[in-house]
Formats: sequence, C-alpha cells, structure tokens
Amino acid sequence: MRPMPSLIPRFNMDYRFSDLIYGMKAIFSGNHFDLKTLESLFGKKKFLFTNYGRSSLYLILRALNLPKGAKIGVPLYSCTVVFDAIVNAGLVPRFIDINIDTYTMDPMDLRDKIEDVSAVVVIHTFGHPADMDKIREIAKDVPIIEDCAHSLLSEYKGKKTGTLGDASFFSLAKYISAGDGGMIILNNGFKNFENSLNREISSLDDPSNFKELAHSIFMYMYSFLYHRPWFGMFAFHMGSLVERKVDIARKRVFRVSKIGRSNLSVFLRKLKTFKEKVERQRRNSKILLEELKDTNLKLPYERKNTWCNYFLFPILFESEDERDYVYKYLRKAGVDSAKLYSTTPYVAKKLYGYKGDCPNTEEFASRVMTIPNHYTLTKGELIKIANIIKKIMLK
Repeated sequence: MRPMPSLIPRFNMDYRFSDLIYGMKAIFSGNHFDLKTLESLFGKKKFLFTNYGRSSLYLILRALNLPKGAKIGVPLYSCTVVFDAIVNAGLVPRFIDINIDTYTMDPMDLRDKIEDVSAVVVIHTFGHPADMDKIREIAKDVPIIEDCAHSLLSEYKGKKTGTLGDASFFSLAKYISAGDGGMIILNNGFKNFENSLNREISSLDDPSNFKELAHSIFMYMYSFLYHRPWFGMFAFHMGSLVERKVDIARKRVFRVSKIGRSNLSVFLRKLKTFKEKVERQRRNSKILLEELKDTNLKLPYERKNTWCNYFLFPILFESEDERDYVYKYLRKAGVDSAKLYSTTPYVAKKLYGYKGDCPNTEEFASRVMTIPNHYTLTKGELIKIANIIKKIMLK
C-alpha cells in the first residue's frame, strides 16, 4: 500500500508532549495523589490501581478466592486478554452470548448458564452500558465484575458504569490515553474480599524509575506516530507488518505490577477535563448517526435510560462480504477502520474451550466494523467518512 499522509486513524491516541513532561515529573515527586476528581465522579469508593486493566481483573478474581477451575461467565464478544486474565487466575471462561441489539451480555443466555458460573464479568462494549438490572436479577448472589475498559463516564439509569457491580475495572490506556494502567473500584461491603484484594496489590512490585521513563517516552512516540501525516506514511504500514507476523491465536502471560506514578498522575490530570472530550465525541457520533440513517446499516443508537460515551462507533452490515468490501474501500479512500474482535470466536475455540454456543456473537463478529468518530475529527471529515460509506451502500 502506498503512503497516505491523510489517512484517518481508526482510533485516537492522545498522549501529548505535555503529558510526557507532566508524567516524568511525577516519577520523582513521591506517591501522594489527590483522588478528589475520582470521588466527584464515582462517589466515596475504594480505588486501587495496577499496571493494566487485565491485571486489575486478574487480581479481582484472585481476591474472590474461588476454587481452581471455577467458571467465570464472560461475553464471548471481547478482547481475548480478558480470557487470559481469567485463565492466569486459575479459572475457566464460561462464554455468554451477546444481544445483537445492545452489543452486550444477553441476560437470557446468562440465565441459561448461571448455575455453571462462580462470578460474572459484564462488559460495557463500545461504551454502551449492559442491562445491569436484569443481569443482577439473574446473578443473585454471584459476584458481578464490570469491565469498563470502553465505558469511562458512561451511565446506566443515572449511575456511572463502574458503580453498578460488586467491583469494576478500567483500562487507563483506552479513550483517555493516560499511557497505561488499570483502576479498580470496589462497591460492596465484602470485607474479606477487600482485605484479600489489598493484600494482593500490596504484594506487587513498583515499576522502576527507568522503566517508567522508557515507557512514557514510548507512549509519546507511539501517540505521535498515530497522528497524521505520520500514521499513513509509517505507522500503519509498520503495524500491518507486525500483525502479519504475530500469532493472534496464542495465550498471553502478562506481568502484574502496581501502576506507574507517571500513568496515574496523567490519568488524574486528564480526567478533570475529560467530560468535554466525551461530549465532543458524542456530537461526532450524532453526526454519523444522522448521515448514515438512510442506509441499511444497523447503527449504535443510545438506549433508553443510558448515556453512552461513544468510545467506539460500530456499524453492522447485512453480510460479512459487504462488511469486508466496505472495509477495503474505506482504506483505499483514506479512512482506516477496524473489524473489532472478528477473530475472537475462532481463537476462543482454539485456546479457551469455546464450544460454539454463542451464535449471536459469531454472527455479530463477522459483520461488525468500527469507523472513526474520535473527538479530534472535524464535521467535514465525519461527513466525508459517511459519504464514502453511503456511496457504496446506496448503489
């Protein structure tokens, strides 16, 4: 593929030079961090931090002290690192189907499988909150863990995602681009669970100053190259080469540690003004919804009693062939997009024991594509993206 300086990236990486400097200063400034911004958003909760979102899930599962080999209910439509966290904790994924209309866990499929699981991981996919009332009604006393990697600031019935389950975790690399890191929120009074989780985190190592500095510089360079013109000239091609050489069908073992001071400081700083960026991304998403409403695409409308941060903008095609054709056409027209988690059912069958009992997920994964909607895009760029799609869909 030829260099394309104007290629619009599929995602937004927003780790700026000012973030790099601020984070580097925090490495040498001590360990005190003001959590008032978190408390203003989520209330007086217990907040804990790790090096990754997947590490946070791993530690929550370990703290539950479940028997080895216990089954954890989890949507099949997911990044496979969620399954890795379950497996590394000595547990087994029990795959739950999704509702195609909501992108999230299907409560009816959970009902059919709930007797078989010891905890449930609920994923608010693309930023759309899952049906937490029905899931809680079905789960009863089974612990519910919210995966909020996509859903920072999203709301369900006026409550922030992350405050609806027994515990929740966030990925600080997603959307807010804090570098890296994971955050855990505890919402219940399970004292033994909280004590166990505190012990797990207290036993973790702190990253060295050198590793923090190197990581901060890497994140800045990665973000820099993910912007135009560098993305279409260099980064996209390098990423494509790496993807072809890396075996996606393999389990990942990851190192669990405490969060870096750089990442935590950048996250808390950016969180103060993050709502403004989410509002811009919501406006961008509404432009796409309006422009694409007359096509045969299934669009990500906000459901009643929810407030979506529109972390990603999924569109669902009528067939896999149609999706793949538009995917290639967009790329040639200067717009990158993603067939997100399209290989997950295959990988889950090969590595994680998936038995083929999630037909909605398999269908959805074969027909879904996410298109750029990030808050850095102009109205003109969004209309360009929509017009390219309409040109194909309305033929």
